[in-house]
This record gives sequence, C-alpha cells and structure tokens, in this order.
Amino acid sequence: MMNVLRSMFGVCSSSAEKGEVHDTIRRVFGNEMVMKDNTDRHFQRSKYVTHIRENLPKMLDAKVMSHKTKAKKHAPPVSDTTDSTDDRFGRIGPKIVVFDASTGTGRLVLVGDERVSVQGLSSFATIRATACVYGGKWMYEVQLGTKGIMQIGWCTASCIFSMDTGVGDTAHSYAYDGGRVRKWNVATSPYGQAWLPGDVIGSCIDLDKGIMEFYRNGTSMGLAFEKVTHGAGLAYFPAVSLAMQEHLYANFGHVPFVFPVEGYAALQAPPNRDCARAALLFKSLEALLDELARPSDMKTSLTAKSSKAKSDTSKPEEEVALRIHSSGSVYTPRPSPHTLVDPQNTEVKKMSKKAFLMSLSRLVVVELGTTLRMSYVVVSELLPRFRGLIGLKTRSIHVDQHAAEFYLKCRDENFTGLAAKFLAQPHPRLCTMLDLLWTFLDESALCDVLEHCVVRECLLYDLVSQDMYFNQQMEGVFVLCGLMQHRETRHHLVKYVFFNKITFDNFLNVKCPDDTVLRTVIRKPWWQRPTSVHGETDPRIAEMTEKGTIKNSPFSPTSTDKISKLMSTAQDDAALEAQYREDCNKITKAIAPLEQIQLEFLLLLLDNTDGTNMVPSTRKIFLEKFRRYIMDNCILDMRLFNISRNSPAISWCCHSRLLTAVLRLWSENPIGNAGHATPHLPARTFIDGELDFYNVDRLGGVLPFLVRTLRQDLVGVLGEDNPFIQSFEPNYNRAGGIDTGVSDMAAGSPGLATLPQVISSMARFMHPPMPPVPNRTTGETALAIKGTRSMMPGAGSIDIRSAYLRLVDGLLALYHGAAIKHAEKLCELRDNQLDMADCLHDIEHRIYTVTTELKAAGGENISEQDKIRKQLMEGMLKELERSKSVYEEKLEAGALQMGWVIGAIWTKQRQTELAKHFSGTLHSLRLSSDPEYATHVQYAQVASKEILPGKSSLLGGTSYASLQLEYTSSSDQSPQSPTSRATTPRTGSNSQLGSSNHTGGQEFAESLFAFVPEYHVDAMLELCNTLRLYMHPTIPVQQIPEWEELVVSCAAFLCAEFADQRIVLASTRESLVQTLASFATQPATMRAIERVPIKQQMCMVEELVRPYQNRAWAQSNWVLVRFWHGSGFGFRHRQWPHLAARYGDREPTVNNLGAKVDAGLMSQCFGPCPSEVIQARIKEYLATHPTAAAAYLNSLLSQLNWAFSEFITMMQEMDRVSVDAHLESRQIKLCATCFDLYHGLARALEMTLHLAPLLLTKPEACDNQNELLLGRTCQILMAVVSRVCIRGGGGASFARLVARGLPDTDRVHYYVALAPVAGCLIRMLDSKLPPEHLDRVTKALVMEPLFRMDGLDLMLGKSKDSKVFSFYKYPDDVTFDELKALEIVADRLRVAREAVVRSKSPGSSGAQSDLLCTICYARPADTAFVPCGHHSCRACIMQHLLNSKQCFFCKADIDTVREIEPANN
Repeated sequence: MMNVLRSMFGVCSSSAEKGEVHDTIRRVFGNEMVMKDNTDRHFQRSKYVTHIRENLPKMLDAKVMSHKTKAKKHAPPVSDTTDSTDDRFGRIGPKIVVFDASTGTGRLVLVGDERVSVQGLSSFATIRATACVYGGKWMYEVQLGTKGIMQIGWCTASCIFSMDTGVGDTAHSYAYDGGRVRKWNVATSPYGQAWLPGDVIGSCIDLDKGIMEFYRNGTSMGLAFEKVTHGAGLAYFPAVSLAMQEHLYANFGHVPFVFPVEGYAALQAPPNRDCARAALLFKSLEALLDELARPSDMKTSLTAKSSKAKSDTSKPEEEVALRIHSSGSVYTPRPSPHTLVDPQNTEVKKMSKKAFLMSLSRLVVVELGTTLRMSYVVVSELLPRFRGLIGLKTRSIHVDQHAAEFYLKCRDENFTGLAAKFLAQPHPRLCTMLDLLWTFLDESALCDVLEHCVVRECLLYDLVSQDMYFNQQMEGVFVLCGLMQHRETRHHLVKYVFFNKITFDNFLNVKCPDDTVLRTVIRKPWWQRPTSVHGETDPRIAEMTEKGTIKNSPFSPTSTDKISKLMSTAQDDAALEAQYREDCNKITKAIAPLEQIQLEFLLLLLDNTDGTNMVPSTRKIFLEKFRRYIMDNCILDMRLFNISRNSPAISWCCHSRLLTAVLRLWSENPIGNAGHATPHLPARTFIDGELDFYNVDRLGGVLPFLVRTLRQDLVGVLGEDNPFIQSFEPNYNRAGGIDTGVSDMAAGSPGLATLPQVISSMARFMHPPMPPVPNRTTGETALAIKGTRSMMPGAGSIDIRSAYLRLVDGLLALYHGAAIKHAEKLCELRDNQLDMADCLHDIEHRIYTVTTELKAAGGENISEQDKIRKQLMEGMLKELERSKSVYEEKLEAGALQMGWVIGAIWTKQRQTELAKHFSGTLHSLRLSSDPEYATHVQYAQVASKEILPGKSSLLGGTSYASLQLEYTSSSDQSPQSPTSRATTPRTGSNSQLGSSNHTGGQEFAESLFAFVPEYHVDAMLELCNTLRLYMHPTIPVQQIPEWEELVVSCAAFLCAEFADQRIVLASTRESLVQTLASFATQPATMRAIERVPIKQQMCMVEELVRPYQNRAWAQSNWVLVRFWHGSGFGFRHRQWPHLAARYGDREPTVNNLGAKVDAGLMSQCFGPCPSEVIQARIKEYLATHPTAAAAYLNSLLSQLNWAFSEFITMMQEMDRVSVDAHLESRQIKLCATCFDLYHGLARALEMTLHLAPLLLTKPEACDNQNELLLGRTCQILMAVVSRVCIRGGGGASFARLVARGLPDTDRVHYYVALAPVAGCLIRMLDSKLPPEHLDRVTKALVMEPLFRMDGLDLMLGKSKDSKVFSFYKYPDDVTFDELKALEIVADRLRVAREAVVRSKSPGSSGAQSDLLCTICYARPADTAFVPCGHHSCRACIMQHLLNSKQCFFCKADIDTVREIEPANN
C-alpha cells in the first residue's frame, strides 16, 4: 500500500528504482554486468558506473573470445596476427600493406598519408606493394581515378622495370589494362572490358591452382592467366604501372573491400577483434539511445539548444555525470570550477536517471574511441550504423523506421526541400548519437572518424552507375545531408573535410554510365546527316538570289543531297531524331532526383541561420573555404600551369549546381535593384575592397599602380578616409623612413580583412601550409573549446549581400579557370561527329558510284582488261564497305555519348541558368565601363539587358534607343576632354587610363573600369561563346528569352571595349577582338552589331581603321573584311571557288567559328554576311576625318605591300627547291599565311576604294596626300598583276606553286590572288565617279611602270594563257554584271595605254629619257627639293618624305618642295 501511495504522489519507491536500474544495465550491457549485491538506495547508480568502468574492457574481451570461433558466413578467415606482425600462411611482409616508394620506377607521387594512392608523372612508372604472397588465395582492389593506360597485376621481386616496360612486360609479371582492353605477360592478347574512371578493379591470384582473375565492379571478366608460375623462390607483389597523369587508389585491406570475392583474403588482415569489440559497444550505445529516448524525467536530449534552456536546479545533476573520474584517460573532461557541489549533501550525490545514462554513454563512447582509431572499424561498423539511423538499409544493421519512412517520402518527392526539412526537424536518434560522440570523444579522433566516413562515401559515389537511376550516388549524398543536419558535425565537415582530402565538388559530379546502360535508354542512335549548308541563310544573300544577281547560290542543294536521300529519307530521319530527343529527355528526368539532392546538399552548406555569437554560420565557413578552393583549382592554375587540377567535368557540374543554388537564393532574397532578376556585382565592388578578387591582375594592370595612378578618382568616389585607399598609403617608421609593402587593414572589418596584397603567385603557391592545431590536452572539453572559439572574430552569420558577391565572383573564376574546358571538350565531341558523318556520307556516295559502275560492267562477254578492272572495283567495294562499318560503329558510340550530353549536361535548364549568369556578368561590366548605360539604368530603375528600338520587358518598357547617344571621335578632342581616353598615360596623371567623368552622383568614374579583374571579362566572353557556339545548335539558342536583346548588349560592349585604352592586358584585349571576330562570322550576330547604338559602332570603326603600324592589325583587318564579305568582286562564296568542287561547300564546324581568330582563320570557309550599316559607318568616318583616312589607307598599302612581297620572296625560295620533301613545313605554312594576309588586306583595300574612292584624287579628302596614295595604290595593284599573270614578271613561279599542290597551299590560286585586284580596279574606275577622277586614275595606272595589259587580258580569258585561268570559268561566283564592269575597265585602260604609246615619238626615246625621274624612270621629273634644287618625280619624292627629310642625292636637309616644268630641267 505504501508503494502505491508513493507512486500516486510521485515519490519513487526504492525497490522499484533499484529494479529499474538493474533492468537498464541488463538491456544495455547484458546479464554479465548486473550487480546482485548493489542495493544501496542512494549510491546504486554511482556504484554501477564505477563497476562498469572497471569491468567493461574485461567483459568485452570475454565476449570477443567466446565469439572468435563463430566466423560469419563469407567473411575472411580470422587471422593469426599480433599487433605488429601478420603470420598467415602464404604471406610475407609487414602487417600494414602500402606502396613501397623504394621500388618505384620512373617518376610518380604517393598521395596522402596512407600511401595507397599513386599518380604517374612520367611516360610509364611502376610501383609495387610492401607485402608479397607465395601460396593461398589473395586479392586487392584498385579504384581508378582516370581511364587511361595503366597495367594492374602482380610481379615478383626479380622483375626489373623501366620507363618503357611495366607490370606484365616481363616473364614473372602479369597485368590487365582496361584502357587498351588487353592482358599482359610478355606477350599481349585481348581480355576484359574497357574501364572508366571510378571503376573498382579486383585483382585475384590463386597460387594453389596457379590462376589469376580480374573483376570489374564485382563482375568477373574471366580467367586471365591459367598457368601462373609458382613454387619455391617465387612470391608475387601487387604492382601497378601508370602512364603520365594517370592515378588510382589501392585497397590492400586497410578498409573493407567494395566488392569482396568469396574465398580470397586481403593482404592486410582485417582487425576482426576490434570490429567485434566495436559491434558490442555499438549494441550497448544503441540500447542507451533507446533509454534516452524513453519518455521519462528526461525532457530533451543533450543538444546545444536544450543545454541553454536547462534550469539552475538541473546543473548539479549534469555535473555529476560529467565529473566521473577516469584516471589516465585522454578523454577525461576537465571539471568545471563553477559548479562544484558540497560532497556532504546526499541529495546532490544521488544520481538522477539522466545523469546515470549520460555517464554510461560516456564510458561506452570512451571505450569505443579506442577502436574507432582504425579506418577499417569506422567503415565496417560506424558508417553502416550512420546509414541505418538516416534510414538507409545496410546489411544486417537495424534501420530506424521513422528515418526510413522519411527517406522514402523524400525520394518520392525527388528530395525537394530536403535541406529545409533537415534543418527544421533533424532526426533525434542520429543527432543524439552525434551529440554523445562530440561530447565524450576527443575532437581530433572524431575528426578522423568523420573523414574516414566521407572518404568511403566518396569512393562509393565515384563508382560508375549500373543503371540510369543512380541509387548509390543519391544514397551517398543523402548520407552527407543526414550527417550535416547536426550543426557541429556540419561545421566540422565544412572546415576540415570537404576542402581537404575530399573536396565537396566530388559529390556534385554526375558521371556518364556505360554504353550498355545508355543503350537501355537510347533505342536507336541518331546523328546529324550532312547537308550542303548547316544553319541559317543570310536573308540578304537569299534576296540577291531571288533577284537573279547570283545565278546559282552556293547555299542551294547540290548533288550530294540527292545521294544522301538514298541513305534515308528526310521523313525517316526526322522521326528518328524525334525518338532520339525523346530518349534524351528520359535521361534528363532520370538524373533529376540526383541533381536535386545535390542542390539540397549545397543549400545545407550555404545555411546562414546557424550562426551565433559563439560560432560562425555554415555559409560563412563555406565561403572562406570556397575562396581557397578557387585559389588552388582555378587562379593558381591560370597563373602557373594553365590547367585545372580538378577534372573539367567535375568543375562543370560544380559550377552548374552552385549557380542553381545562387539563383534560388537570389530569387528568395534579391539585393540591390529589384528590377534585375540575375545576380551581378555592383560597379563599386571593383574598387571598394569588399572583394579581393583572388589578387589577380586588373584590366589596367597591377593593383598598387592603379591605386596610385587613379587615386584622385578613387577619392572622388569612395572618399579620402576609405580603408581601401588607406591600405595602399606608405607607412612611416620611427626613424622617419617609409616602410615598403602594403599597410595592414584596419581590424574589425571582415569584409576588408582580405584586401589584395601584391604577392607573386609562385611565392603563394610555394608558401608552406599553416601548422595544424595541436591536440588538446587531457581534461580539455569540447565545451571549453567552444568557449574559446566564441571569442574569435567572425562569429555569427554573414551579410547576405557580401555572401552573394563572393559567390558570384567565385562562380566566374570557377567557370573561367576550369568549367569552360569541359564545354570545349563537348563541342569537340560534337564536331567530330559531324566530321565523321561527312566521311560516312562520302563513303556511301563512293559505294553508290562503284556499285553503279559494276552493274553497268556486267555481262559475260567482256574483255580481259574489263575483268581485271571489275576485280579491282569489287575489292574497292569491299574496302569501302569495311570503312563504312567502322564509321557507323564510331558514329553510334558517339551518338550515345551525345545523347548523354544532351540529356544530362546541355539541358534547357542549364542553358537558361547560364544565360542568366551571362546577363548578370555583362550587366556588371557595362555598368563599370559605360557611363551612359549606368545613367540609363539608374534613372530607368531597370537592369541590364539591352536595349533595342522597340520595347523590352527586361527594361520595363524602355528601349536603349532612348539613350540618344552621340559619337565624338577621340581624335577631335583635346586630351583634357571629359569623354576622351588618353592613349599614352602619363605617370601621376589622374586620367592615365581614362577620365574622371563621374556619373550618377559620383557612384563610379569611367576611368575606374581599369579595376575590373581580367577573369570577369574572360568569363563573360566564354559564357557568350558557350551559349552561342558550343551548346547551339544542339540546344537552340533562340529558345532563351530575349536572347536577341542580350546579344546586342554584348555586341555593344565588344564594339566599345575591344580596343579600350583602359585595358592594358594583352590577353584580355586579344579575347575581346577574337569574340568580336566570331560575332562577324554569323548573320545573326552580324545583325546584332548593326543594331548597336551609333556611339559604340563608331568606337569600333575608329579602332578598325586606325593606322596599322605598331599594333596587332591582322585580327582587326579580318573583322573589317567580314563586313565586306558578300559585297566584293566574286566575294560571295563560303568555300574558295576553286576548292568547292573538291571539298564541297559545307559550313565549318563550331571549333572554327569559336573565339580563336588569327591569320590562319582567313582560309576557313565562312559564309557571306555583309553589313551595309557598318560600311556606311566606315564611309562616314573616312569622309569626316581626312587625316585619319589618309593615315589608314597609307598604312593599309604598306602592310599590303609587305605581305605580298614576303609571299613572293618565299615563293621564289620554294621554287628553287625541286623536291617537295626537301621543303620545310614551317616555310610552307609561312608562305600560305602571307598569302592569306595579302588576300585580307586586298579585300580591305577594295572596300576602302568602294566607300571612299575620292581619297585618291581629292586633296581635301586625304589631307593633301592624294597623289601619294594614288601612286602607291596603282603600284601595288600592278605589281600583283605582273607577279601573278606575267610569265616574265614572276607568273611562272606562281603557276608552278599552284600546280605543285603542296600541303597548306591549296588556297594559293589565281582566283584568290586576282579577284581583289579586279574589284579594286572596278571601284577606282566606276563610271559613276566624276570624270576628272576617272582621268587621273586612268593616267596613273597606265603610267605605272609595272602596268601590263596582258595581265588584264588573262583575267578575261583573252590572252594566250587563257586555259590557265579566267573569271569566265566561275559563272557561279562572278556575276555577269561584275564581268561586264571588268571589261569596261580593261577597255578604258587599253585605250589610254594606246594613247600614251602614240604620244611618244619613235625616235625620241633618248631625248625623253633625260626628262624622266632618275629614281623610277617612269614619270617626268616635275618636282625639285628646296634649297638644294635636285629634282625627281612627285610620287617618288612624296614617298621618300614619309621616311626621311634629306635629299636623295646630296643628303641636304629639305625645307620644302616646288613644282618645275620638265622641259626646264
């Protein structure tokens, strides 16, 4: 009755309490630990704690010994090992098996402290392990990091390897190579399967039977060797050989095998005793978790949040649990001096149930810590239990039912909102276990434990998926998300794991499965069939065709299209393509759950709600680590190695997921202008020091130089006391001297704590790492460490704006440094598909032709010669069929890979996100470079994208035409003009790189554009090329919302900045002009250039027609010619007319359309897309700037003369070598390059003469240099005609070069050389020009000493060599009107020449010669020097005065020149 009353009134019965304690011990530890004599009412729990602390190790040892003989099924046999040796039969060597560095051959490196990961650094490097076997059945596993040439197997100690021979190349070594799919033992033969990165290769050797077998991802590839030599004196070591940059990770048994093979033992014995102890301890710990979860007087588990809410009365009870003595243990917490209690108080001494359970947990965890020091125990015992607590099934481990239901529900929802669910409602059982581990385990030991778990999950994640569902990969990321729901674990993983041995981006990769898996999804591979023209047709060319200006357009279908219809009809091909696209969409849907859980994983890393005044938030820690990650993998690689240390595929996926996360966070909480929907950097970010931009160079040069030079502009924007400006001020020491270097930043400003320091990248790379934090001493608790960390700066959440800026900046660096390489690789894959499809098309055409001829040659009564011919054709047909099968096989394999690219990489979502990234980056650059654009955005309160006549939703209904921009040439302005840009900055000048014209209330100065980091511009251009060239047309770019407006905005930036004097970095200037050149290769982007406002257009024109001296003019001249392509004489072809019949007229691949534009690109086949708008701008500029026009034309003629002279010189040198094999390839390429340069310059001259023909005859149009320009123009044109057409003038050498057909000289032809000359003559002598102009030009041409009428006759087919060349032979390329115009020019010149000849008396040649110029002997000496009086012709004098101011003859200084009458000489 008394017990009942006590129960009713809440008073515990002592007997019931004692029974409950016994039951708890029995459930946790079993009957062995129950104390029958423990009946003390007050100290029963305390005695149990003491008893268990003293007897727990003995109990564990007893249970392990009792279960030692009960081996599990399929488990490796228990080894007879000690702590230092392994004495199993058939094995020799140390207990711990690693790679033996002393046996390495060639250059290689062992990665990591475990010495089981190796990378090759030479052509072929070999290394073997430290243990060997001579009997029994043994195995080891290797996980591949790459898929190249590697030989994996076994060798004996007597094998000697070299840089050329590896494992399998000697008598007693055996190896398998999945890169070449062969096995090796001196000789080689086909074996196995092709391997992929991430594959696990199991190498098994049975020395009882003498056989060797290899496994790939747990599947046997069959017996490799059946007669392995074994016996006395032979012991085999595991050995691997690797080619350059190949790497792998070996497992000799230090962790459980991923795919164990029954009956085979690991070389390193598993720690079975420790595993058994850990299993027993985990069983007790799980029982304690159940006890802690029971509804009782314990309200909450020991978490950081609940510990704050504890009442003061519960503190003594907690302290009893934490102050349990354990002498000699490194895990003993330090007693707190603030909560010491009176030992005489029995009520306090009495231990509560919660304190009792926590004390038991401490004993179990401390004992568990000794076993968890081994990675094998962590992987085999702890990790499966983590997975079970998260809800994943793992062998016989108990799975938490609530967690399992949660996992299934999340998977059904494709893991949407997983991060928010984990943060809002973490799994209590898992978090309690992690709380216990963090509280009672040594922090360094737990760090190693978590690292082992993550490394194992990464290795499993890296396996190639065996299906299209990626279950194993999703489970791996889910495990990480489950662990990160615990705050302290999440912080630790971000600090010490995800950016150390295993980087977080490994879990963001989506690896392509095997072809066998792809074939289950893609029913029938499809590839694009070749046609005459791919892509869009220029509408102006189509209009010309309709009018009949072009009789037979090269864009029209050819006979090859008719042959392609024999292969498959257009309807069948369209249906097959639709089916192929449908299968690609299946791939997209299949990987969507994996991409979503990767996104949730990143959102957990970017959580900003868990920061307190003691610890920083996860996002803050992540951003600091992410900065170092970008430095190591992108910035340093750009500076030093020009390669990324990470795989480009991983970097692409990492950039993709991070961009998705940033866009989502931005949409939830945008900053700055609410009208802009994409993340971008404000212009002030480039100058205010909030970001250090990884200490890279800025567009204007190094940072200290820019700060000193543009200090006044910075002060005008930021203010005199800005920390960024002050950081570059000199420091004065006590002696009055100035300290060198950069001053330290003011403390207490996290945003300014990492301002750029000018340290060389090599020194930063070679700087030794910071020493690791030493382990804490005995008695130091995790709570004490938290107390000290609370004092460290940077605690709390990070500012949202600062986080966005760092993420966007890091994304640009990541894309430019690594991700773009993967896009280029995928584009190359697609272009190879197109090339192989072209080859297959040609083969099918040949098969059709040969088959037709065989049918026509059929019959019985045929001659012997016809029989021989028939046999040859039958043999040819067999070879063609064999070639066809090879190409079809390669195309099918490539189509499978392209299916994965379309379905998983180049998706519509990825395209949309890249377009937003591109838009935001372009917006940032235009804000900092264009004051009018910034003002327009500020007043319109809209964001970036352009900007066209008409209305745009992105601009809120406004248009870029509303800017009313006007153009003023810099040549018409004084150096102090506010809008001018100084070309030659002076030290100390505030306008060294631009003006200080502040806009928007001094929000930004135009000159400060020089502070923009170089990789921002490069990344913007690469994003543009990715969308426009790489992904398109596989993913049509037209489906991007308002793509045309975005392209016009980019074109405006290119036109204005491709030659901006504020940009001094040569690499950035080159990238800008290359991208502008690629814009000029396609009609759509050419139209975008035409829609650019006039100011940017005129900036581009001014730079393009700037004199060619002292600058890289080849690329800009090529851009100039693109505006003319389609308007010149016979200049409407895609392929050179003389090569069209041989190579066809197909559109070039995207690789040729990319940003790499150089002189050699002039020979590529680009379709015509002339721009009358830009031509009108050039005409306007030349008409309004006579001095600049004269300088441009003069420099153009100089470069044209140089290019043609160099070509002629090298052509003559090659002509002297009769044997083609004796010619150097470099010499041939230089000759062809000079010819390409000549053609481009000649076309530019043709356009100039068409737009401004009066430059040659009107003094006011060319600053009184018309006579000089006219003479030089006639001279170079007639020199080309003479050297090419006239046998005695060099035409014979040209004819022989054309006939030789040397490599790289296929475009050297009469058509290419003479068409620009014909166009120039037609433009100079256009009948619409004034008569006085025509007379002067005609006279200058016929009076030119090199003038030869028979050269013009050759062009028109009227000479003796008309069989060699004539424009009439190219009716599809030269129109009737053009030929008629050329006939008119030739007739006019013929008449004028005859008149000159008739005017000369036959017997007066000697007398006339006295009146001729003594320099050229072609013109009358009508000009004299003053004061010396020596005379010559005006053309020779004017040309001489360009280079010298002294007389030809007496070297006297010339004051001026005067005209004289030839008869008065």
